[in-house]
Amino acid sequence: MMVRKAHTGDIGGIVATDHVAGVDVERLQFIRESLESASVYVATIEEEIVGYCVFDHSFFSRGFISLLIVHPEHRRKGIGSELVRHVEHLCESERLFTSTNQSNKPMQSLLRKMGYKRSGVVDDLDPGDPEVFFSKKVK
Repeated sequence: MMVRKAHTGDIGGIVATDHVAGVDVERLQFIRESLESASVYVATIEEEIVGYCVFDHSFFSRGFISLLIVHPEHRRKGIGSELVRHVEHLCESERLFTSTNQSNKPMQSLLRKMGYKRSGVVDDLDPGDPEVFFSKKVK
């Protein structure tokens, strides 16, 4: 497996990895904009995109992973962890932040295993499924 910065030509592989991007116009637009701003990283196996994350420093000037997706057929193989480790090394701020829905137990488990601590909750992003924020000191 290899992690690299994505380029606009990766859009097809990213959409194939993310089932939501194929049906949600807003997700697809977010991915396109993130590719244009060079804030997408992809994990590949034999040049096939099997996961990706969107990472930048737009969260109060701190590193933030706004999206982490691994293709369902490739989950539980360390791909998500490798993507997170990759951007931890790129993070320019002292702490790296991310968030996930309260219902997303696999992501919360991954973050805890990697040393992330719960930082807070926002109730009104997805009604009925609060957004839980996590952070880790990386510098």
